[in-house]
Amino acid sequence: MNKSKIIEVVLEHLRGDFERRQAAARRTREQGNDGESKSEGKYDTRSTEENYLADGLARQALEAAAAAEAIEKMPIRDFAAGEGIDIGALVELEFAKETEFFLIATAGGGTEVVWNKKPIVVVTPESPLGAQLIGRHTGERVGDAKIKQVL
Repeated sequence: MNKSKIIEVVLEHLRGDFERRQAAARRTREQGNDGESKSEGKYDTRSTEENYLADGLARQALEAAAAAEAIEKMPIRDFAAGEGIDIGALVELEFAKETEFFLIATAGGGTEVVWNKKPIVVVTPESPLGAQLIGRHTGERVGDAKIKQVL
């Protein structure tokens, strides 16, 4: 697997997420401030709610941008045989009936992308799975899975 290309796909996904959330925040803010959203009474909170939603979407957009920036700065390297899992590792876990790939990154946890028809999930060391993987080696078990390879 080409880790550099996978990271490019992750970055494209995060940048796209930023753009979509930023556009949604902008539209929601406009709706919350247009004449039709004007309060029709003291219990009508549409405008306030739309502005709170816009704030949340804008915050999520900034988080996606920050994650992309952090991953861009992440060192990309190959892991030698016998080397422990660390930031930047692409890990293949073998479960009873399938294998799954995880990219250990500094940010962007939970991001899912597809590369060569294989789903890849970004995990951070702060996540439960990421914490279990850091320092582990090929052949070791993590829960119900065996670490098949570390790239």
